[in-house]
Amino acid sequence: MNRRTALSLLGAGAGYAFLGAPQIVFGQDAGPVLDVALDQVPAALDPLLGQTNPFYRTLQNVYDTLLTVDYSGDGALQPALAESWTRVDGKTIDLVLRQGVRFHDGSPLTVDDVIFSFGAERRTNPDSPGYGTAQQFLRTIETVEAVDDKTIRVTSSADDPTLELRLTAWGSQIVSKAAFEAAGGFEGFGHAPVGTGPFSVVSLSPDLLELKAFADYWNGKPDIETLNYRSSPELSSRIAGVASGDFDLVVDVPVDQFDAVTRDPNLEIVGGPVASIRVIKFDTRNEVLKDVRVRKALALAVDRQAIVDALWGGLVTIPHGHQLEEFGALYTPDRPGYTYDPEEAKRLLAEAGYDGTPIPYRIRAAAYGPELATAQVLVAMWNAVGVNIDLQIVENFGQMVAYPGVGMRNGVDPILVADPLFGLWRSHDRGEAEIWSNEEFFRAGETLQTSLDPDVRKAAFNRMMDIYDFEDPPAFILHTMGTFYGKKKTVNWTPSKSVYMDFRKASLT
Repeated sequence: MNRRTALSLLGAGAGYAFLGAPQIVFGQDAGPVLDVALDQVPAALDPLLGQTNPFYRTLQNVYDTLLTVDYSGDGALQPALAESWTRVDGKTIDLVLRQGVRFHDGSPLTVDDVIFSFGAERRTNPDSPGYGTAQQFLRTIETVEAVDDKTIRVTSSADDPTLELRLTAWGSQIVSKAAFEAAGGFEGFGHAPVGTGPFSVVSLSPDLLELKAFADYWNGKPDIETLNYRSSPELSSRIAGVASGDFDLVVDVPVDQFDAVTRDPNLEIVGGPVASIRVIKFDTRNEVLKDVRVRKALALAVDRQAIVDALWGGLVTIPHGHQLEEFGALYTPDRPGYTYDPEEAKRLLAEAGYDGTPIPYRIRAAAYGPELATAQVLVAMWNAVGVNIDLQIVENFGQMVAYPGVGMRNGVDPILVADPLFGLWRSHDRGEAEIWSNEEFFRAGETLQTSLDPDVRKAAFNRMMDIYDFEDPPAFILHTMGTFYGKKKTVNWTPSKSVYMDFRKASLT
């Protein structure tokens, strides 16, 4: 299997010859309407109920956090619902709430809402539906309490070098305590949420999430009056829809379909690499994958550059380790790269006594860009070294991870916060020990999580990457992710390097 073979497997790709004129749609309020086509809309609208692209792409516009990050710029930490903050010590931050902020129902933001958003009912009670998501980013936060009527104190259970960053992370969105309680908890609130973000929720159905601009938004009312997210699972339907004028913007256009969009002079492709890493994840409860030699062989059998060239037109990169340049002082540019060595893969499989037992491999065909094509190329590469693959196409994430029967699955590790705690460690901490366990890796991760010394943290992180990449892989990296959008040129919106879609500053001309 080489680059030429990979390209021949994929073919030229189908094209869609639809032409459409740009349209600006105005609703009853004489405001512009933006129609965005996703592969699916979220089933509920509470951020603690999901961690998938439909949540990231929609709820960024409904909620705010205490602090935020300049996702479209240099990634700097910025004030949001907190107008200022002070690091008291290694465990403690004091934050002063911005005054005059209102929720979508008109009620004022108070310290009680912040305390509730981080409290037991939503975050810390193991029986809470939001507990699992909150644990991903917020587990070290021990208490959130009022200092006075506009000051909040956040305390960690141990020294935490990333405590400020946690307050920008997924799950740290601030909700209205009164609205959550009136809705009866997660189920009701998830369909009628009340946040402080630039858009409020009008309605939610399996096919449509309708948002409207919040006139009293503290950071300025958006120019878009109505923001519609429409469900369009099929790529061909999304491309046809933007070409015909039914959609203004569509997500996840693969490289081989760029021409199908841009042959219309009124349409264009925007986007590029995002802070997310494409991986294949192992479940070592599978008898075959318990043997580390088999896992190493599966990684060695993959020609990553062939995939990048054939499926992404060279527009994404192959990182050296589970890291991004955005990590700053923790980034190690001279780490060794990955090897493509099918002969060594065959040797390891023979040494492991691999007998041809099929290894289940699960994907969701509409999940991440050229998902099915990636799977087909990978299966061919694995077959070439003698591995028998049982390719299973499933509908949802729950089916991806369902046990028993699991083996490998496609995955993406979105790095929503620029620190390895929220990438490599979040994906493979002790909470995942049932799927894969390595005590040295876990100890290094705990050092990364608690040390205030940047050099100590960097050494721990590099040790974790050594284990992950070469010694005892729980997964292996394919490449960084790229996210490309097709849109009308009349839509003034620039995507960021994040997986979030933010329409605060978007407009139509």
